[in-house]
Amino acid sequence: MNKMDAQEFGARGETIAADYIKRLGWRILGRNIRVGHGELDITAMDGSDLVILEVRTRRVGKLMPAETSVGPMKLRTLIRTARKYVEKISYSGDWRIDVLAVTEDDAGHLDIELFSDVTMGMSGSFMG
Repeated sequence: MNKMDAQEFGARGETIAADYIKRLGWRILGRNIRVGHGELDITAMDGSDLVILEVRTRRVGKLMPAETSVGPMKLRTLIRTARKYVEKISYSGDWRIDVLAVTEDDAGHLDIELFSDVTMGMSGSFMG
């Protein structure tokens, strides 16, 4: 079996993530939503909360685990894009940014881990 390219692998990870959050009872609003210069992987409702979901897909053995690949610059971009999206849809309720890490081992087994509210506790200057 030949290895899929990075874009196909990432798209597969997003499909796995969408299936996972549906099983959690979340309602998906959209996938790969372009807002300004940014893109949101998945937007969903977790009960009454809007969730912006960043999906990270990696294979075991990569230098950095999927969940740690979202650094400060990416978080700033996500926050900026999420704020524009919230404004665009005129959403006034609570919202958060979650990271869902999909890691595949050499045998093709998947480990899925959800990191909720990854911006919690960050200073206002960071989020601005």
